[in-house]
Amino acid sequence: MANANSPAGQPQRLQLLRVLGPAHIWALGVGIVLVGEYMGWNFSVGKGGMIAGLVACWVAGLLYTCVAMIDSEVTSTVAAAGGQYAQAKHIVGPLMAFNVGLFLVMAYTMLEAGNAITIGFLLDTVAGMQGHTGLNQQPFIILSIMFLAWLNFRGVLATLNFNLVITAIAFLAIITLFIVAQMGGSNVPLDFSAVTSDPLPYGWMGIIASIHFG
Repeated sequence: MANANSPAGQPQRLQLLRVLGPAHIWALGVGIVLVGEYMGWNFSVGKGGMIAGLVACWVAGLLYTCVAMIDSEVTSTVAAAGGQYAQAKHIVGPLMAFNVGLFLVMAYTMLEAGNAITIGFLLDTVAGMQGHTGLNQQPFIILSIMFLAWLNFRGVLATLNFNLVITAIAFLAIITLFIVAQMGGSNVPLDFSAVTSDPLPYGWMGIIASIHFG
């Protein structure tokens, strides 16, 4: 927080420091997609096939578009800071604002636990590929939660700086993966034959199951 310049004789006005840049905002949006959607797509395709995964992705994209349009319209009419909390309070009431905050706390808590479990699972998988089977995941899960808690304690700037680094690495890794696979540098080439040969292995029920991971 910094003091804004004000004419002599007038009290100084406090304002927040602008420490985030466009790269942080880019990493925040792309990181959410890479962590949530990219991993969710794997489960989506497994539940209903490739076509079901595409339908789920389209439905989720349509819903997020609606949310973005609603937020942009409501934010311009609610002259208060607080995002969705303030919107819920002004439109419905204090109880709805409390419910929105409660749901987000529960969602972020489960997200942190899910990230820690995923890290433990990935380390176990990599260790198994290297011939070290039976890796105990619990210490890595606990360390991941402790690291995430410490990172949040350090503040928004430290958190988003770390997010920028890992998002850039993940983004470049995905692009490199597709380029190398298309150029024949992988023993397991990309195979999209299931789109035409078996597009909906579980029928319309597969689409319904895939929407959860869209």
